[in-house]
Amino acid sequence: MASYSSGLNPDVVKTDLDKVFMQEFDVLSGPGQATVETSDIFIQDTADSSAVIAEVFKGSGLWEEKEEEQEVPQGTPRITNKVTFYVTEYSKSIDIPKTFFDDQKHGSYEKMVKDFAEKGRITKNTNAFAVYRNAFTTTLTADGVALISASHVTISGETVSNLVTGALTESTLNDGIVALSEMKSQDAVVVGSGANALLVPQKLYKKACEIVKSERRSDTANNDTNVYSSAYDIKVYTSPYLGAAAGGSDTAWFLLGRNHSVTRWVRQGIETTLVDWKYQRNNNYIYKGSFREVVGAYDYAGIVGSTGL
Repeated sequence: MASYSSGLNPDVVKTDLDKVFMQEFDVLSGPGQATVETSDIFIQDTADSSAVIAEVFKGSGLWEEKEEEQEVPQGTPRITNKVTFYVTEYSKSIDIPKTFFDDQKHGSYEKMVKDFAEKGRITKNTNAFAVYRNAFTTTLTADGVALISASHVTISGETVSNLVTGALTESTLNDGIVALSEMKSQDAVVVGSGANALLVPQKLYKKACEIVKSERRSDTANNDTNVYSSAYDIKVYTSPYLGAAAGGSDTAWFLLGRNHSVTRWVRQGIETTLVDWKYQRNNNYIYKGSFREVVGAYDYAGIVGSTGL
């Protein structure tokens, strides 16, 4: 019987490493935890080059009354306000001694690879949620204004606000629902977008669930039915990459409709490569991983937010 030898079986070594890597890289999140793969929070798309060009569309406006023999009223749809998002490559490598495999030190290399994969997963999510962490400042839409702002200017020339004021409460959540529903599109039409998801930092998750999911109204002595749980179907999401610990805010919150523009474009999913120890002076394997993607928001529509202040 042939003995196990990592030097003669580089494919076997890579397979073992990949098994450990993917188990950690694709680990499931906890209750309510949003990730970069959560489609309610990030529209999922692909990129076919190193840059993505997004455009804002102005519709043709509402239909108009037409008299007999009158020409059919003509709309003026336009596409303008182009914005470019550049795909970024994220990569890392670790050295794994050949002796770990020869001596079957599975626990040693598994710890290294699990940490390697975990940091890759965290990198992916930290990068993605920066769009929300910076939504009031440096995350800009195609009009050159912050994603959440009272100063968006539509293609038709109107000023639109998707900024709500105040900490997350029953009252301010209702303000957000109304603002989302009454928000005008680029052609000055009230679209009537329904609230689909509430995104909050970890410290607001408990309160958000109490407001949205309780059978009865929260923080009140009255026994009224909670309209948010009985009439709305709002999903509550959170992320550790939104709060102050990650450079964000513990008070900011976001309400999203299904038509929001926060998008994740993937150019290359996660790939791993193993460089054989035979090609290294120190007899170490080099285990490498990389992925290429970009996350951005090109339009204000379909989202409202508050700093919580």
